[in-house]
Formats: sequence, C-alpha cells, structure tokens
Amino acid sequence: MSAVGRALAERPPASSPARPLRSPRPGGGEAPARRHSRLVRAWGGRLTGALRIGLWLALLLTILAPCASFLLLAVSPRVFSQGSQWFTLSYLRNVLSGGTAVAMVNSLWVSTAAAAFGLLVGFAIAWLAHRTTLPGARFVVGGMWLVLLVPSWLPALGWQRLVEPDAVMDRMGLHWHIVTDAILGPFGVVLLLGLRAVPFTFLAVSAALSGLGQEFEDAARVHGAGRLGALRLVAPILAPAMLSALAINFAETMSDFGVASTLAYSAHFPLATYQLYIAVNNFPPTFPAAAAMGWLLVLSVAVPLTVQARALRGRSYAVLSGRSRPAVRRQLGRKERVAAVAFVLGYYAAALGVPALGALSGSLLQDYGASLRPTFANYAQVFTDSGLFAPLVRSMTFALITATVTVAGGLIAARLLTRRPTRATRLLDLLLLAAVALPSVVFGAGYIFAYNLPALSRVGLDLYQTTTLLIVAYVASSLPTNARVLVGAVSQVQASLADAARAHGAGPLRAWVRGVLPVLSRPMVMAWLLTFCGILLELPLSQLLYAPGAPPASVGIETNLGNYHFGVGMAQAVVAVLVALGAVGIVLGAYRIFAPAGWRRPGGPTHG
Repeated sequence: MSAVGRALAERPPASSPARPLRSPRPGGGEAPARRHSRLVRAWGGRLTGALRIGLWLALLLTILAPCASFLLLAVSPRVFSQGSQWFTLSYLRNVLSGGTAVAMVNSLWVSTAAAAFGLLVGFAIAWLAHRTTLPGARFVVGGMWLVLLVPSWLPALGWQRLVEPDAVMDRMGLHWHIVTDAILGPFGVVLLLGLRAVPFTFLAVSAALSGLGQEFEDAARVHGAGRLGALRLVAPILAPAMLSALAINFAETMSDFGVASTLAYSAHFPLATYQLYIAVNNFPPTFPAAAAMGWLLVLSVAVPLTVQARALRGRSYAVLSGRSRPAVRRQLGRKERVAAVAFVLGYYAAALGVPALGALSGSLLQDYGASLRPTFANYAQVFTDSGLFAPLVRSMTFALITATVTVAGGLIAARLLTRRPTRATRLLDLLLLAAVALPSVVFGAGYIFAYNLPALSRVGLDLYQTTTLLIVAYVASSLPTNARVLVGAVSQVQASLADAARAHGAGPLRAWVRGVLPVLSRPMVMAWLLTFCGILLELPLSQLLYAPGAPPASVGIETNLGNYHFGVGMAQAVVAVLVALGAVGIVLGAYRIFAPAGWRRPGGPTHG
C-alpha cells in the first residue's frame, strides 16, 4: 500500500468526532493543556513587566540619580545643603580660571592631538591589513583587542619605570635625558593616549573597508590616477567611519584617568580628570567645584559627537549595491613588505612591547640601589604576603560578579532596545548612550556625593565606603556598554527560534535555552570577558569608591608605587595581567571544548 493509501486508511472516519478543544464537562471547562498555556503566557508577561520595571529602577538609582544630582550641584548647591545659593554660575566661572583652567586646556589640546595621531596610525594599519598582502595580517585584529583590554595606566607605568631616574635605563647605564624628558612630559602623554586611540580607529575603518568594493579604486585608476590619487578618492567615502573614529578617540582620551593619574601626574602636567579626582578626594571635598569640572568634561565629550552627527546629516555614503565587487589586495614588493611589517610591529612595540619590558624588568629589580641583578623576591612577596595577594583575589571576585550580572542585565536592556520603537525605548537608548559617554571619574564622583547624603542614611541605605557600593558602581558603569555590545546580536534573533521550541512542548525558560541561547552564546561570552578584564584592573571607580581596608588590585598597585615600592607594585601588575590573560584563555578554551557545535556555528547541529 502506498504512503497516500496508508494515510487515507489511518484517517478516522468522517463521522467520527474530532478531539474537542474544550472539556466535555457540563459548563464547558477549559482543557488543561490550553489552561496551562494561558497561565504560562500570563506569568511570562508579568515576569517581563517586572524585569522591565526592575531595569528602569536600577538605571534610575545607579546611573541617572547619582550623576544628575552631582551635576546639578554645580549650579544649585543649596538643594543638597552644600551652599547658600539656589542658582549660581560662580563655580562654573571659577573652573575657567586658575589651575583648573590650565588642566582643562591641557586636556583639550592633548585629546585633539592624540585623536589625530590615533586616526592617522589606525587608518594606515587598517588599510595595510585589509587592502594589501601584509604578512601576518590575521594577527593584527587580535593585537588591537589586546591593546584595548590592557588599561591605560599599565602601559603608562611600564614606560615610566623604563625611563624615569633610577629605573631600568639608568641602571643599565643608558642616561638618555632627552628620552626621559620627552616621555615624562606632554609628548609622552600625547604618545600614550594616541597609541591607545589607534584600536578605535582600526575597528571603525576596518568595518567600513569591508563594504567598500574594488570599483571605486578601478575608476580612479582608469582615469589616470595613481595610488595616492585612488586613495584620495576612497578616503571621502570612508568619512563616516573616520569621523566616528575621531569623535571616539577624542572622547576616550578626554575622559581617560589612567594616564592622567600616573605619567601626567609624575610629569607635573595636570589634566582635567585628575583635577576632578583631587577636588573630590581632598578633605574636606569641594563637591560644587568638582561638579563644575564634571560639566566641562561631559560637554567636551558631547561636542565632537554632535559635530560628527551634524557633519553626516543629509549626506549619503551608500556604496554597497548588487554590482559591488570584492576588493583585490594589492601585492606588496619586498621592500614594501619590510616597511609595512616594520610600521605595524613598531606600533605594537610602542603600545605593548616597551611597556611590557618596563613592567617586567621593573618587577625584577629591587626598589633602591644601582644593581641590575634580577631577583624574583618581589613575586615571592606578592604570593606570600596576604596584604599584597588579597587585592588580586578581591578584584577577581568583583570582576566575576560584575561580568555575570551585567551580561544578564545587558541582555534584558538589549531585548528592550530591539523591540518596536516606543517613547520608553528611545529614552532608554538615549540614557544608555549618555552613560557610555560619561567619564568614569564623573561617574565615581556622583556616587561619592549621592550615596553620602544624610537622607539616604536616614532610610537605611548606608552604602558609602562599602564594598557593595563599589560593586554597584562597577555594574552600573559596565551595563550600558554590555547592552550596546549585545544589541546587535539580540536584534538578529527572531521570535520563531523560541516558538519552535515551545511548539515541541518546552516551557519558556527551556525554549529560550534551546532556541535562543545557542545563537547568543558567543556574543555573551565575549561581553563577559570584556567586562571581566575591564573590572579586574579598573582604576578611577576603584580609586574613588573602594572600602577602607579592602582595596582592589589597581588601588593596591598604586599604593605600592606611591610608597616607592616599585618592584613589588610592578610584580603585582604583571601578575594581574597574567590573571586576565589566563581568564581569557580558560573561558575561550572551555567554550570551544564544552559548547555544542551548533553554539559555535549557528545553523549547525545543537548537540555534539
């Protein structure tokens, strides 16, 4: 019998009643399966609403309220009993004169120079990696991410320990005062911040180059243009990426605290972020003056972002079409390959190699004396002295908690951002973008002020100078970035993935795990690692909010260096970096080994 015949034979007679959707009981009671499904949907809706309300409350209490109240203090100190004026501009006028004005001017021109340096170098490396046969181009992207994962204060300390008096170069007999004066001065500050800005340009330009076809360069060459002429034609097409990179470079360098508190401070070259830290950390703290500096920092970050948006408004840069052809990599000659490799390696040597050499060699030297004989006594002291090793363990714990919480919260925020646009989602998007652009030192100062108010103590919220407040600040500062990182992956997930699992009898949680988690697993792992490494060696929030007697790793390192225990401090820094790299290797290795094949390759099998 054929398959059709078997199907017809097995079909129930036309007269036989179909299975009722409702119970045959008198009164028409609802079937248990449908009632269960209705209850699940109702509880799912309530849970979604509760999560949405919880997210908004968390953003209000941890981001909006502390930062807004701190910035309001600059113009209305009477509101928080910090002065007699209900409205005043005197604090804003004061920061435009004296030492704070000098620091602000220094920050502005240094950030401009570093942003331009990062744009030029990052563009050149991106072009070499994506448009030429650069040897080892596949490793360039990983190196850029490594530069981003290392906090800015570590390379600054590495360079400092290499060139400062009685440091590595002096003990080697290399008394190069020109190099020392250059690094321990404005040039060194611009150099380090510029090296830090290169990865932002590289990533932005790389994304644009991937969509730029070969036809534009061919058109220029057909009309007689040389290589430079073709480049001049292509460069304007990349204007959105270049303007974005320039704005991000300026914002990142303007709000940087790591270089300002290490190299710039040692060079007696004041920057705005460190001046704000001093205003808050003094006794008694001058919160209105610090808030006025916070306004200047926030405005200085907002200006380039606004200029970028206005410059691109009303212009079209669409280059992808059905006739776009993949770009052909230009073959480099022998001398060109040598020059290109030397240029790229020179960047990584300055950004990672020289600082690593300074940190490693500094960690192997005793604190004082002219001896160059290496010793592992500093490392032995780090692992045997609980006061030195405890900050590392503490920071690992903080980073573990923060990364886990913010990835979960980032998923919820990303899900809300990818739903149908409403006034609430647009407001959420604006708040998260503003929080990403907010300098960390302003964020920390807002926490110090808001959570030290007597009103909070009266209602039982005694969080000031506690580890809980530090972790809350870590989470609040990391959540916006995590949401922006995950929103792209979440936007690609269709509801049909979870519906397919629900159709096979899975509950809401199991349907999400089986249908959605495989697609989001890799972005979640990368977001977790990015947060873990960032919090492990985070400096500005740690410096401002750590609980007395419980310093995290960055504060412990800074304390040892400030007390002239250079060898022990650098040994702590080296161990912390090795911990971060080890965490990256372990997590990525575990994901590769234990995650199902379908998780690593969406669209493949979900088991095995």
